[in-house]
Amino acid sequence: MKGEANQPVEGAPAPLAETAQAAQALLDQLLDAALQLRAARRGRVPQADKLTIRLRVEGVLRFWKEVPLDLHPQVVGRLKSLAKLDVAERRRPQEGRFTQATKSGVREYRVATAPMLDGEKVVVRVLHQDLSEITLKNIGYSEPNARAYSDLLSKPHGLILHCGPTGSGKTSALYAAINHLKQNWRNIQTIEDPVEGRLSGINQAQVNGELGQSCATFLRSFLLQDCDVIMVDELRDPESAQLAFQAAHSGHLVLASLQAKSAVAAFSRLHELRVPQFFIHASLVGLVGHRMTRRVCKACRRVFQPSAQIQRECNLLPHHQLYQAVGCTQCGKLGYRGRIGLQEVIAIDPQLREAIQAGALEDELYALAAQSGMISLFTDGVAKCVAGYTTVEEVYQTIMAGD
Repeated sequence: MKGEANQPVEGAPAPLAETAQAAQALLDQLLDAALQLRAARRGRVPQADKLTIRLRVEGVLRFWKEVPLDLHPQVVGRLKSLAKLDVAERRRPQEGRFTQATKSGVREYRVATAPMLDGEKVVVRVLHQDLSEITLKNIGYSEPNARAYSDLLSKPHGLILHCGPTGSGKTSALYAAINHLKQNWRNIQTIEDPVEGRLSGINQAQVNGELGQSCATFLRSFLLQDCDVIMVDELRDPESAQLAFQAAHSGHLVLASLQAKSAVAAFSRLHELRVPQFFIHASLVGLVGHRMTRRVCKACRRVFQPSAQIQRECNLLPHHQLYQAVGCTQCGKLGYRGRIGLQEVIAIDPQLREAIQAGALEDELYALAAQSGMISLFTDGVAKCVAGYTTVEEVYQTIMAGD
């Protein structure tokens, strides 16, 4: 019929230009929402009939929005373009980064894609604005733990391992250590995958497998670079782990992280990575266990009376005051705002070194560390509850989630 040729067909997809505009508007809304909610990561999960967008706020994944699936190619394409990735490549995972001006200044984002059955999944991570601001104190090190860790950092050589699951604060601790050690007379070099941000006065190297720039390649090079301190963001393979211990044994101070559920669990992981027992015994000077827990919102937290069982388990005194999360507009009804680290610092003393050489089990090593003055993750968490930083419920959940 005349006059009906230009009418939209019911159920037909929107014109490409309109879809592109909608995708750009959605992306702008998402980045704004993520900054307002202080989200560390945001993910787009394609499904058979819709696109689900979630934000990770204070370590907890939260649903944000579901949108029509036809926006998915446009949103992913725009993110790939911003991050200078291959827009046409949908079969291989890709990583990149981009910067964007916001009301609070220029922010940097890291983009990681992965092919899934229903399409590409994309995770965007907000990177630290200024790594020079990271200190032992502001990531949660208590005074006793900061002193114990500073003693480890004062050693001229050896390897200090930071252990914990993903998202436990290991990388932040490494950057805090670098800031603590940074001096004009000290040559510090890092190997990162990826580089989270720039550190003034520090030589930073980015791992790039496609160019043959592996962690092991950089470690071999650094042994000839006259560096005093080497930081490796994670020991992932046997060759890198063995070279890190070799560097420590040859007179360098090496800081590295390792995926392990606890500080003493590092020994079984090192054996899996085929690090010779001799190197572990001779070169390891310290272990640091990490967890991240949410800070209770100071605007709405409420004092509560713990049960007799909690008082016993936490070794609380009558005058100790604890708080519980409530939720208000300032914390987005979560009851928590921000995060703080929990740590346990183990210095390898002669007694522990002898037990390591004898092949002692994890429980035995942990008991020896406690006898030497180590403050456990749980004890550190309880101390932060008493200080009003977090809640007992959160500490229990954080510690149990990592075990």
